[in-house]
Amino acid sequence: MRRTILKFFLPIGAAALIAGCGADIPETVPVTSGTADTPAVSVQEDGYILRSDLLKCLYYDERDSNIYDQRSCVYETDGELLCGVAPHHLAAGHFIAGLYRTAAESRSDIGTVVLAAPMHYKSANTLCTSARSWDTAYGVLENDAEITALFHDSLGAAYDDDMTGYDHSASSHIPFIKRYLPDAKISVLLVSPDAGSDFPEKLAELLYEVSQTKKCLFAFSIDFSHYLQPEQAEKHDAETLRAVTSGDTAAIGRFTDDNVDTPYCLGAFVRLSELMGRQITAADHGNTYTVGSAPYDPTQFSEGVTSYFVFLS
Repeated sequence: MRRTILKFFLPIGAAALIAGCGADIPETVPVTSGTADTPAVSVQEDGYILRSDLLKCLYYDERDSNIYDQRSCVYETDGELLCGVAPHHLAAGHFIAGLYRTAAESRSDIGTVVLAAPMHYKSANTLCTSARSWDTAYGVLENDAEITALFHDSLGAAYDDDMTGYDHSASSHIPFIKRYLPDAKISVLLVSPDAGSDFPEKLAELLYEVSQTKKCLFAFSIDFSHYLQPEQAEKHDAETLRAVTSGDTAAIGRFTDDNVDTPYCLGAFVRLSELMGRQITAADHGNTYTVGSAPYDPTQFSEGVTSYFVFLS
């Protein structure tokens, strides 16, 4: 499925997010950006003024971003790309770049990227979003106020700027979106593990309704098998691949971290693809061992590996 790829060593900056869903992440989110009712104050950082009304891409690194671009490829698609899955670990940043490069080449009409991603931190809310736009190295990524309001009004998502900006599951994708789809807007939805078993269907139906009136790319930020050794991860990835490509949302709903970090987002992707009449293909696959160039050393992966897919529909 891949056209071109250049080999590089794993970017050093990305290593900080290899264990992105792991034990070292704080359970609560620090207050960084303020809220709609209590906006943050503009501060000077790295020689320029951060706008207080924008969310910041906390995990962006210029050097690493260029390496992700060089390592990425444009995936083969059967027509226009409407929906896609890519990781949020920046260890696999070239997979994320590949998703949005592919979207840009397959379509010229993408007005908004709708990004659904797992919530990694404790919150009183099962769904979070933000009405703020994003400050990126490639310019301001504007918020799609209409879709964001739908998340709040139709799904009950809470406006939480700090959660939305701090969680790498969404923030890691933002620079890629602005880089490859410079004219698109963004709307982010963070989904907690307590969203409920009926949530994938609710989200898929809402996004399908949106697709009837707006030109969107529906992106899902998902990492797969966690905390297993490579041979075990491969077995669970094969199980995940079968469930996704066959549309087995019941099996996906039973998955644990052995298969995927957010069954709800994955189930919504599969159901949305079905509603849109799209066939799902697996365009890429790997894990924190295979995406790098260093030989496997169990001492460096004592907690196991995380695996990654790129799914397209």
